[in-house]
Amino acid sequence: MELSEQIITEFENPTPIEYNTIRNTTGWDKLDLKTIEKGLVNSLFSVCLYHNEKLVGIGRIIGDNSIYFYIQDIIVIPEYQGKGLGKLIMKKVMQYIDNNADNNSFIGLMAAEGVESFYNKLGFETRPTSRPGMYMINKKAK
Repeated sequence: MELSEQIITEFENPTPIEYNTIRNTTGWDKLDLKTIEKGLVNSLFSVCLYHNEKLVGIGRIIGDNSIYFYIQDIIVIPEYQGKGLGKLIMKKVMQYIDNNADNNSFIGLMAAEGVESFYNKLGFETRPTSRPGMYMINKKAK
């Protein structure tokens, strides 16, 4: 049996603990569970992939559900990468966008270095240098 046949797809948010655990596989900065819970509740769409009851992949969409859609947290844990699960997550994410985005809606995402070709194959373009993307991470002292 192929791995894809063993994967359970759920259209729900992961728990804050699951989210924190899968984020940690990427080396991303840690977040506290209350922050995670608040963020997850405000998702427009979430998809979780489970194998043997273990969360192995996630994807989320955030935004205003009309003009702007941002694809976030496309994560497949390292031991499951290269097996088509990222494509499966993006297929589900793009089905949601296809069903909810209007003409000229903006669909954005930030990707890790080195995975541009994965998203290019799905129709995403790298921003030209004349249209730089910007970001800021709030570093509040606690």
